[in-house]
Amino acid sequence: LVEEFFGAVNRGDEAALGRMLATEPSLVNARHPDGTTPLLAAADHNKPGVIALLLDRGGDPGSIYEHSAHTPLSWALTVGSFDAAHALVRGGVEPDLFCAAGLGDVPAIESFFDADGRLDDGASTTGSSRYAPDGSRLPCPPTSPREIVADALYMASRTGREEAVRALLAHGPDLSFRAFAGGTALHWAYFAGSRGAVEALLRAGADPTLRDDHVGCTPRAFGICWAAHVGWVTKVRQRLADDPTLVDVMDGGHTPLHLAAKAGQLGVVKALVEAGANVALRDGEGKTALDLARARPDHAGCIKVVEWLTSREEPRAQA
Repeated sequence: LVEEFFGAVNRGDEAALGRMLATEPSLVNARHPDGTTPLLAAADHNKPGVIALLLDRGGDPGSIYEHSAHTPLSWALTVGSFDAAHALVRGGVEPDLFCAAGLGDVPAIESFFDADGRLDDGASTTGSSRYAPDGSRLPCPPTSPREIVADALYMASRTGREEAVRALLAHGPDLSFRAFAGGTALHWAYFAGSRGAVEALLRAGADPTLRDDHVGCTPRAFGICWAAHVGWVTKVRQRLADDPTLVDVMDGGHTPLHLAAKAGQLGVVKALVEAGANVALRDGEGKTALDLARARPDHAGCIKVVEWLTSREEPRAQA
């Protein structure tokens, strides 16, 4: 029944959810084996109607995803489910500093600072998922006021909230703070495609040469490279629309196509090639995108990438 309930959440089937909750009210806060709750799943799939229903039936907006410190609101903002985020706020969820930054709510942001600019205790109860070099999880939220503000700046940058970025910059955050994926606020402003946020961060002294911890890119390339790595096709297309020269940007020893092929992200591979990506380019180790996909024969996505790239070569060979 739990699997069936979560399936209805993911589809946005409010009628089915209402019927199941009428017979089994406890489902409203059930835990899926993957660690999510119904509200977290509704946030992930951007289902505002489902969120309203779940809150009305007693859904816990403070439920935490078991593998992070994310609440439904912080997760909705992180994945760009803004309809879901606003549904949570309409349902009475009060954002902490981290979430207020993601919502772009400048008055709420300022309410967490006293008249002297000092940050209130407990301003953020959520935050980005961060890891030490040994893989251990770092505190979430961070422990120092300056890092808490920097973490909120990451969220404002990731969601492209320019006014929130400017407001938080006035409170002296650490511009080299490493948030999710080891990226700085500047990395994530480029990911969002927010020119205003990028310019504000650069004027404030953000370092455009720092590399993130996962794909090893400087901020300008990170926006498209991270999207390529995780398979976010719409985001890849958005970054290319902003700057077509990014299609073959070589940063950290690889292009977006190399990263997508290695991760088995066929949708991104197709989008990049259709946009003019050079499939013959070699990475820092001399490998093409096809080589990288072939090196992972047990990965279903990589197998599909190999098949698609190879199928493109065959007609040319026959010609």
